Amino acid sequence: MKKAMLLSSFTAIGLSFALTACSSSSDGALKKQASETWDSAAKTVEMAGKDTGNAISSGAKNTGEYIDDSAITADVKGKLLGTKGISSNSVSVKTVNGVVYLSGFVKSADQIDKITQVASRVNGVKSVQNGLVLAN
Repeated sequence: MKKAMLLSSFTAIGLSFALTACSSSSDGALKKQASETWDSAAKTVEMAGKDTGNAISSGAKNTGEYIDDSAITADVKGKLLGTKGISSNSVSVKTVNGVVYLSGFVKSADQIDKITQVASRVNGVKSVQNGLVLAN
């Protein structure tokens, strides 16, 4: 639960800075992109929070499951780094109970599809929740 709250707090703080910076800008596209990022991050945090809450309420996660989630996250990140045509530095990967949550900015819809496919093929992944946003 602390992990989900911490993730939520960091996401809110980071995106608040982005929105504040954009509010002084007259660039409508930048404001739209920041708004989409905020919405995407909020959805990702909400999904991760629900899954974490469900895991805790159904009997706290044991150490083996936590290690499995960490291994899945590491494996997804490694496979993204090794995939040509993906800028994985702008993609965040979190795993809760085998569900992989993706967020961040990408350059094209093709990259979104490719990243989702790579993540879904990793051993142990139950599903992929895609919160990726096209960068302008």
